[in-house]
Amino acid sequence: METAPEVDSPPSRSWTDYTTGATKLTIKNCSGKRVQLVWLSYDGTEQVYNVLDNGQEVQQDTYSTHVWELRDEDGVCIVQYAGPSARIHLMQTGVNVVSKPAEAPAPVDAAAAEPST
Repeated sequence: METAPEVDSPPSRSWTDYTTGATKLTIKNCSGKRVQLVWLSYDGTEQVYNVLDNGQEVQQDTYSTHVWELRDEDGVCIVQYAGPSARIHLMQTGVNVVSKPAEAPAPVDAAAAEPST
């Protein structure tokens, strides 16, 4: 199995230069294997947050600029993710990631937005 491509921060800017927002990841493991949920910090350190057995589902509160990896029992990266809230479904045949789009701003009432004369 190929390793997932890495998430690159844009050149000349660090992750902390970008707006970050609270997000939630929902991870369902149906891969037939035990997997680790690992957070990659801004300074490069790694922290295992959870170990998921086959059939297990967890939710992880995080931020949109935080990078997470799901790794197999041998430590090989299955998928790496950073972004808006998403549902990550690990299957024996691959990975399905469904991102939830950011909420649209509330509609503006045109009449209320016009200055009074």
